[in-house]
Amino acid sequence: MAPTPPFTPPSPSSLLQLEHIQLERAGRCLFSDLSLSLSPGDALLLTGSNGAGKSSLLRLIAGLCRPTKGTVTRRSTIAWLGSHNALKPTLTVEQNLRLFIPYDTETIFNVLNRLALAHLLDCPTRLLSLGQKRRVSLARLILSNADLWLLDEPANALDAASLTLLETILAEHRARGGALVIASHTALSLPDSHQLALGKPAPLTFTLTPTTGVSRPHQHSRRQEQTYHPFLYHLRRELHLACRNSTETLAGLLFLIVCSTMFPLALGPSPTLLQQTGAAILWVCTLLACLLPLERLYNADAEDGSLDILQITLHPAFIALGKMLIHWLTTGLPILLATPLLAVFFQLPAPILPVLLASLALGSLTLSLIGGMTAAITLGARRNSLLLPVLTLPLMVPTLIFGTLACAPPAGPASMTNLSLLAALFLLALPSCPFIAGISLEEGQA
Repeated sequence: MAPTPPFTPPSPSSLLQLEHIQLERAGRCLFSDLSLSLSPGDALLLTGSNGAGKSSLLRLIAGLCRPTKGTVTRRSTIAWLGSHNALKPTLTVEQNLRLFIPYDTETIFNVLNRLALAHLLDCPTRLLSLGQKRRVSLARLILSNADLWLLDEPANALDAASLTLLETILAEHRARGGALVIASHTALSLPDSHQLALGKPAPLTFTLTPTTGVSRPHQHSRRQEQTYHPFLYHLRRELHLACRNSTETLAGLLFLIVCSTMFPLALGPSPTLLQQTGAAILWVCTLLACLLPLERLYNADAEDGSLDILQITLHPAFIALGKMLIHWLTTGLPILLATPLLAVFFQLPAPILPVLLASLALGSLTLSLIGGMTAAITLGARRNSLLLPVLTLPLMVPTLIFGTLACAPPAGPASMTNLSLLAALFLLALPSCPFIAGISLEEGQA
């Protein structure tokens, strides 16, 4: 490792610049007055004992947490490799690599071939060893074409041959003008790299000198042009995962059908009674059906590390909005399509059906927004499976009241008034719920 050079003004071409950073976690100051500048071709190895703040500094650089003091300037795209591999066990290796950006199969195959994983292209990742899963995560890193790589213990579970391959890949990335920040307890061969030891009480002022023998192409020459906005990729990813987990996706619809058929059996076959209570029963069942998928809305991505990657590429509010929209597409929309059949089952009069469909359309959208917000708020809480419905149901009560009143026979001006109130609730929830959910995700993952 090269000795720490004295502080000099950062180069205008620097990819990353930290100025007088202080970070506190759980009331403890991890580091104070930390300044550094990272240029193309640089490599920085973070060292220190457990709890010294290595992973926290990586998360701060990635934008996953905010500094207590100081400023962070990022002038490059970022690729993240955390302690979790961000892999879905039921998906194949190729499907996992295509989740965030839809690379073509040939590109994925070539990268996997480099990592000796080409023969596992169609293998579910649950069948892979820990070392193979780590190499799949490294493949995602290569495919990202990002300038700055942030790696937290990249050598975990790698054998000697894979470790040598990792060092080669890191060297090639630097030779192309990329930069590295690595936290690792495993010794890595990083020529002309620098070491930052955390856990010292003294202020840290640190900058990296240009690394000799490293080509420095312009940033735009290395970036892969994205055809679509990251939010559209996020929607594609969420829809793909929802279609793959069809059992969970159809749970809400099956619950609605089973629950709705239980009420006529209990109330009896009286047409008058069914017509009077049918709309209210459908509304209550719809509300409960929307609750079923909420617990796993963010939990799965938070547990496997995917949420960190999403937050680096997309604002948390848009992450929440995408999940809310897909929740409605896979829960609210099927319920809406099944409503005419259930209306016949309850012998509802024909003039009520358009009002019922309109109220359920507005109401189910609002329920998805509210549910997505409360799921983000309770993310990471102990026993959130109990806390989530307790917090969500009271917030859904106004939507339930206006929805049932809109469907009360006979249809008329009163119905339109209640539909207008439902529309007002939806318009209020549309900007506020994703915004609040985004704040909760950002604070919860910090």
